[in-house]
Amino acid sequence: MKIQIYLIVIPFLLVAAGCGKTKDNPHHYILDKAEHLLVHHADSAEMLLESLPDPDNLPDRDFARWCMLSGKATNHTHADACTTRQWERATEWLDKNGSTAEGIQAHLFLGRAYAGDGDFDKAMKTYAEALDHAKTCQEYNLAGYICTYMADIYRETFLMQKVKDKYAEAASLFSKAGNHKSQAYALKNLALEYVITDSIKAAHRFMGQADSIARKLDIQRLNYAIANAYTGIYEHEKQYDKAEEYCKKAMALDTRGGRQDSFGLAFIYLAQGKTAEAKKLTDRLAEKENPKDYSINDLYYGIFKSEGDYKTALRFKETAMETLDSIYHRQMEMRVLETEKKYNHLKTLEKNARLENDRQRLSIYAILSTCLLTIAGLSLIFYRKHTAMRLRWREEELKTMEKEQKETARLLAEAENELKDMQGGREDMIRQQQKIISLTEQFRRMQKQHMVTSAICKKLATLANKKQPGKDRCLLTEKLWEQLAEETDRIYPDLQPLLLRHFDNLSEDEQRYCRLHILGFDGNEEAVLLGIAPSSVWMKRSRIKQKLDTSSPKSLYEILTGGLTENTTV
Repeated sequence: MKIQIYLIVIPFLLVAAGCGKTKDNPHHYILDKAEHLLVHHADSAEMLLESLPDPDNLPDRDFARWCMLSGKATNHTHADACTTRQWERATEWLDKNGSTAEGIQAHLFLGRAYAGDGDFDKAMKTYAEALDHAKTCQEYNLAGYICTYMADIYRETFLMQKVKDKYAEAASLFSKAGNHKSQAYALKNLALEYVITDSIKAAHRFMGQADSIARKLDIQRLNYAIANAYTGIYEHEKQYDKAEEYCKKAMALDTRGGRQDSFGLAFIYLAQGKTAEAKKLTDRLAEKENPKDYSINDLYYGIFKSEGDYKTALRFKETAMETLDSIYHRQMEMRVLETEKKYNHLKTLEKNARLENDRQRLSIYAILSTCLLTIAGLSLIFYRKHTAMRLRWREEELKTMEKEQKETARLLAEAENELKDMQGGREDMIRQQQKIISLTEQFRRMQKQHMVTSAICKKLATLANKKQPGKDRCLLTEKLWEQLAEETDRIYPDLQPLLLRHFDNLSEDEQRYCRLHILGFDGNEEAVLLGIAPSSVWMKRSRIKQKLDTSSPKSLYEILTGGLTENTTV
């Protein structure tokens, strides 16, 4: 009893000792500093968080905090520093221990990680669950951001109406939350989606709403985004004068150098037929940019083509296509490197986990192995005892059945003898005959039960259930035929004399079949065992019955098992 207690208690003590070992966490300073920088210097916060060594080994609380700070730091790039596996761990902890807003935001980041991996189904499921939770908890600002990320996935899967619906829902949710800046961005994005589907009137309506909000807020970056969106709308409408006006306005508001807007203005000049202005602006851009830049070469291609210098235009077009191919290959390499980076990260996690928990795991494995060996030994002992008991029960059952069978046979013989010697009236003879019939039926039931429970019958039943009738060869080997003959002669002692009386009429194959038929299998099962078609079984039965008894209306089975009944007929 003491050994059993030790086997139960020791594993728990070891696990508790292992879990009780906590390391001092020297990373609080880095996390606090990154959180302080996050408000105004997101790039610096991101670099500081990336410098944290082995974040996966942090305690769950600090690890979840590191993930959340990393997610917020990379919000503007949508390029998560954390892997999907890390977000799953952080989300699980925050769901149980964080605030409602933190749990919802963690699910948003987790969905974004799934989308980054290309698993849009998981991403959409995660977003949908987070959105329902955010609405229920009236976290309308987070709900609005979730809708924008859902719109991104719908755009990837070309469900354009769904994209519009989600941007419209995002604008409504941002309005409820009082986040008018994000509301304006959502309306701007919604307007651009209507431009793509050639719904210009609706696009202007939503852009008007976004512009009205932007004017009230007077945020330079928002005003730049509105001007840039108007540029795209008017360019789509081929109103190049207005497109040029808003493009120059965007360039004046852009605090990041205006490179893309300069390219956009050059293309607008080219579309207007202002080749000189386009060439002048392109030359100025070419002085600052790589000569093989795709946009520059594409601009020069358009300029020289409009001037009729097709040879020069073709040269710039070829350079542009080479650059495009180079960009494509570079993107593919980046994807491969990113995948390799994630794979290496996972491998590092696994290696660190093995090194960190090696001693504890070995101890637990040793204890578990001891427990399993003990259980296996006890199971083996129990199995042997149970098998021995089953064999004894089987032997006792067979002895009991044989004893009852012999007793019934003795009573039946006595009843037959009494009937032969009986001198009484007809009623006494009828009663005695009914007694004989009853004993005969009881004896035949016992014989059948004894036969069905025999080892040979069970083995043949298993064989019959493995294959389809009429396929392959006979499944009964010579050894099985011998076992079958031995068992049927022991249980049906009248069968052998019956077969001997008709020995000249029955072939060896037919005599064997009689012993198989007495087991009580149906025609399909016999066909499987003999490897013949079921129709051949019916023909075999009819042929043997004719050779045994052509006048009896009984079936072949009744003839083979009914010898005693015939002997008792008065």
